[in-house]
Amino acid sequence: MLRDVISRVRRNHALEHGTITLLLQRGMKPPLGGYSTAGGFFVFGGTTSADVSDAAVEALSRLKQGESELAVSPFCGTNLATAALLAGAVATMVLGKGEKRLQRLPTAGMAIVVATMLARPIGNTLQRRYTTLADARDMDISGVRRVWTGPLTIHRVSTRMGSPLR
Repeated sequence: MLRDVISRVRRNHALEHGTITLLLQRGMKPPLGGYSTAGGFFVFGGTTSADVSDAAVEALSRLKQGESELAVSPFCGTNLATAALLAGAVATMVLGKGEKRLQRLPTAGMAIVVATMLARPIGNTLQRRYTTLADARDMDISGVRRVWTGPLTIHRVSTRMGSPLR
């Protein structure tokens, strides 16, 4: 059961990334983001239901045709978390303990820069292996609706899936 829920979230995360990518390619301006669940995903931004629906339908079609790179986004929270964890870890290691911590601050700064540069390829790998699943073969969109209008409009894209993928 837990494996099925995780699989659904990962698959919806892949479709969310594809949808956001297409919205950006079609000229949508940030802020634009998403959040995936087992039953679909949310899109946050200044867009219409029709735009979200069109982008989600095309993203699903392209994922089904094997365009797995749509599932990986440079703007994903996985990349941000990876950068934060790497930067924190290297800063902690370089600074260490003791009286000379301040003298090691420039070295720690450089280590943080290097860690941040490495974070994107590592984060992208983590997305491919753990946080997204680009296999959309038995996945369908069951609805797109606006759930909130405010500074950012929020849309809910609901999905339906056949048998769980293992």
